[in-house]
Amino acid sequence: MAPTKSRKRSLVTNAVLSAIALGLLAWVAYGNRDQIADVLRRQIDWKLLGVAFAIYMGGLMLTFVRWFLLYRAVDVHLPLSAAFRIGFIGNVFNLVIPGAVGGDLVKAGFVYRLVPPERRVRCYSSLVIDRLVGLLGLFLLAAIMGGLAWGRASADVQRLTLIAAGATACGILGLFVLFTPALYRPLDRLLRRRPKLERAFDHLVAMASAFRSRRGVVAFTVFMSMGNHTMNVVAFFLTGLALFGSVPSLFDHFVIVPLVLFTTAVPLPFGALGLTEGVSGRLFDLVNHPGGAVAMMGFRLVMYAGALVSVVVYLANLSQVRDAEKAAEEAKKETELEGALPTSDLDENASAMK
Repeated sequence: MAPTKSRKRSLVTNAVLSAIALGLLAWVAYGNRDQIADVLRRQIDWKLLGVAFAIYMGGLMLTFVRWFLLYRAVDVHLPLSAAFRIGFIGNVFNLVIPGAVGGDLVKAGFVYRLVPPERRVRCYSSLVIDRLVGLLGLFLLAAIMGGLAWGRASADVQRLTLIAAGATACGILGLFVLFTPALYRPLDRLLRRRPKLERAFDHLVAMASAFRSRRGVVAFTVFMSMGNHTMNVVAFFLTGLALFGSVPSLFDHFVIVPLVLFTTAVPLPFGALGLTEGVSGRLFDLVNHPGGAVAMMGFRLVMYAGALVSVVVYLANLSQVRDAEKAAEEAKKETELEGALPTSDLDENASAMK
C-alpha cells in the first residue's frame, strides 16, 4: 500500500512542477511576444544553428568523457562506450522526462547493476564529484572571462563577474576542505549533536577518501568542465546570431550565459523550463539586449535536438533503463542522502578518516 501512495504523491508532485514550468514558459513567452514575432519574421540562419547544434553535442559528449575519467581514477573500469550510453540516457531524464528519478539517479542505477557492491561507494563518489566540478568549471569560466573583459564591461556585468568569482572561491574552498583531513576533526566537533549535519559530513568524508589521492584528476576535470561550458557558451552565442543577426559580444556571453545555465540545475521539469528563459531575459537586459529570453528559447531547442539523439539511445536500451530505474530506487533505500553513498560503506570510511 505504501509504494502506491508514494507513487501517487510522486505523480502529483511531478504534475504540479510540470504545470509550474509550463506556466513560467507561457508567462515569459507572453512578455517577449514582440521579440518572438520579430524573430519569426526574420530569415533564420539555419547553417549557424546547425553549427551551434554540433558544438553543443560536442560539449555534451565531453561531459561523458569527464565522468568516464573520474571512474577510471578510482579504479572502476567502465567501458567508454558504456559511459556514453549511460550519459545519453541520463540526459533524457534530465531534459525530457519529468519524473522523480533524475539523470544522476539513473546513472547510479546503471552503476548499481554493473559493478560489484564493494566498488559502488567509489562510483557514487564519482557522480557527486562530477556534479561539483561541473559547477566549479561553470563559475570559473564566467569569472575568468569577466576579469579579462573587466575594463570595458558595464557596472552590471562587473557585478555578475564578482558573483561568479565569489562562487568560484566558495567551490575551491569547499574542495580544499574536502581534501584536507586535518580539518575533519574540528568540523566533526562543530557538527556533533546535530545528527543530520553530522551524517551529511560523514558522506562527504567517505567521498573524499575515494579522491583524496587523485587531486590531479579532479583538477583536470575542472578544466574539462570549463571546456564543456565554453562550447555551450559558443553554441548559445551562435544561436543568438542565427535568430537576431546581431547580439552582445562573445565576452558578454561568457559572463552571462554560465549564470543563465546554472539555473537549469533548479529542480523543475524539462531542465527548469520557463525559469531559465526568464533569468536569461533579465541578465541580458543588463547589456541592453532585449532578446535574452528568446535566445534561451532558441538554445533550448538546440538542447532538445540533442535530447532527440539521447532518446534514440534510450529507446534502444529500454529494458536496461527499466532495470536501472529499479536499481536506482533500491540504491535510494540504501542511503540516507538521496543519490549519495551506501550507508554501510560510509560508516567504515568516515570513521577511518576522522
